[in-house]
Amino acid sequence: MSLQLPTEEQLAISHGIAAFLAANFPLARFRSLHTPDKETWQEFARMGVIGISLPQHDGGMGLSWVDEVLACREAGRYLVSPALVGSILAAHVAARAGRGEVCAALLAGESSAGISMGYAPSEIRVIDNGDLFLLVEAQRVRLVESAATQLRALACIDETVRFSATHLPAVDLGCVADKELVFAAQLLAAALLCGLLETTRDMVADYARTRVQFGRPIGAFQAIKHRCADIALASELCWSQTLNAADALASGAGDAEFHVLAAKLLAGEEALKATRFNIQAHGGMGFTDEVDAHRLMKRAHVLHQLFGDPRAVRAKLVDLELEF
Repeated sequence: MSLQLPTEEQLAISHGIAAFLAANFPLARFRSLHTPDKETWQEFARMGVIGISLPQHDGGMGLSWVDEVLACREAGRYLVSPALVGSILAAHVAARAGRGEVCAALLAGESSAGISMGYAPSEIRVIDNGDLFLLVEAQRVRLVESAATQLRALACIDETVRFSATHLPAVDLGCVADKELVFAAQLLAAALLCGLLETTRDMVADYARTRVQFGRPIGAFQAIKHRCADIALASELCWSQTLNAADALASGAGDAEFHVLAAKLLAGEEALKATRFNIQAHGGMGFTDEVDAHRLMKRAHVLHQLFGDPRAVRAKLVDLELEF
């Protein structure tokens, strides 16, 4: 299957999202008291971001997973909460389960869905808990209400997200046994990682052009410029694979699972390598709160674990039976 590049209409949507995020979700917000509030999230949701791939008869835009991936890539650039992916998938589950009121609240930004990172029979661990919890399993996606649950705060490598443990609610708001949504969860996480990787690429390149040592920008030295080139190449590679996976999933291709898992694993591995080097290139400043390099690495670790840790993804790729 040949790679289909985004159309002008698709790029126009992603550019509009990028402009809103740049104005309302800059990375500098993590060092400011003026963080985006619920009204900003609702304004973001009213742009249609939550329902891009949701059918029109359910209140969405009726577009494809390719359009959804383009939006999540932009969100990844600005480290938007993973609850964005949770809310997107929760809207699909609620719509298919006939919970129109739940779906409408998600589309309007009045509620959001935290993402479970796995659970035991009696307890779940949730990233960025909202009004709802999204549980992605091997063959199905479940949506449960978080009301009346007592959350126990847990330490997280990324302090910009909330990480909690709670008892698993007994009542489902919806449960969809559809592997397409499981693949979509992994695909959207890959898209977030692609955006994060591109932000890292731009950050380290800008610093290499302006930081001077021995009378020359550090980007003139091979140890820096070759690694910057590697990150730029990795960014293009990861994005191409993620777009290819989105095309495969949207078209119902038989090898969609392979392409999605490959995109998720590749984007996660390259994002971690790039963010580590970004900190190294910044020297002692890379560890400080004034520089966002460490935040990018921490978020990369979290996204790399979402919807299947790297070991599980590798094992699944090895076990897949493919026809060539």
